[in-house]
Order: sequence, then C-alpha cells, then structure tokens
Amino acid sequence: MLPQESIEEFKGLYEKRYGVHLSDAQACERANNLFKLYKITYMGEPSIDDLGENLVNNHEYQSNKN
Repeated sequence: MLPQESIEEFKGLYEKRYGVHLSDAQACERANNLFKLYKITYMGEPSIDDLGENLVNNHEYQSNKN
C-alpha cells in the first residue's frame, strides 16, 4: 500500500490531467492499481513456481513460530 503522501500527489496529478476530483478511497485504489501494474510490467509477474515456494516458506515459518 502506498503512503498517504503518494496518494495525495496522485490525486493532484489526476485532477490536473483529467479534471476529476477523486475521493481518498478512489485515489488510493487507482494509485495502488497503477503501482501494481507498473511492478508487474517492470519486474514481471511471479511464476507459479515462485508463488508455490513462497507459500511453502511462509507455511514453514508459521509452523516454526509455534
């Protein structure tokens, strides 16, 4: 989740570009969606193997905490 300062900056840029005032909730959703799209485009979408490995590692970590 993006910090509030980034959300406010996004709101200002969006209103300047499109002439539409966004609520905090709308700006938060749109800014985070844009950031996720950028991350996937720039870094690539994680593969199923990576997701599976993360799930296994997380499960092992949770099991070891108990």
